[in-house]
Amino acid sequence: MNDREKLTALVDQFASGNQRIFAQLIGVPRSNIATWMHRGSITANGREAILDAFPQVSREWLIGRNPSHTPAPMLSTQPQTIHFSRHELIPYFEDCRASCGIIEQLDNPEHAEDHIHVPGIKGKAAITAQGDSMQPTIHEGDLCIIGDETPLSDISTRTIYLIVTRQGHCMFKRIYDEGPTSEKILALSENPDYTPHAQPIHKEDILRIYPLRSVVHVL
Repeated sequence: MNDREKLTALVDQFASGNQRIFAQLIGVPRSNIATWMHRGSITANGREAILDAFPQVSREWLIGRNPSHTPAPMLSTQPQTIHFSRHELIPYFEDCRASCGIIEQLDNPEHAEDHIHVPGIKGKAAITAQGDSMQPTIHEGDLCIIGDETPLSDISTRTIYLIVTRQGHCMFKRIYDEGPTSEKILALSENPDYTPHAQPIHKEDILRIYPLRSVVHVL
């Protein structure tokens, strides 16, 4: 088995065939995966990144090149138990542009396109960011991990949330709330060149609101 075949097997095993997610899990730019595939060779640093992220992968299988030997299995045969709770497997949704679609998806995580594990991070869902209004905090294509739905009465001002409105908008914005007596919130963009920078939204028009827990930047 050559390096291209090994890499394909790893991406299938740990990221359901999704190279972008696999790159995020091992902490390298997605372009590295494409380069390794094209060249048919994984760099030494790449191998170490894979082994660090997935200790159950056999080092002998990943690095061994001697065709005269019986090929080692991909996963180590050494006794090893790795535990993940259900809360550590995050449902992944690529597109959140349609309000009714994302609400239905988030309410039915079993219909997620994938489930991913990001070490040390828990969340309700992982969503691919769209647009540039939240740069430099969130770039288009970044993986945004959100928490459970938050009641409007419990939102924290100047915190970034995923907002889903009755008008069909689904957007990450930093919120400014003037208090429970105010009928509106201000949804603020991070990008200074984005217009409008501050967008008022009637609270009664908000269907759902979810706090942003973490952003995984795609290089």
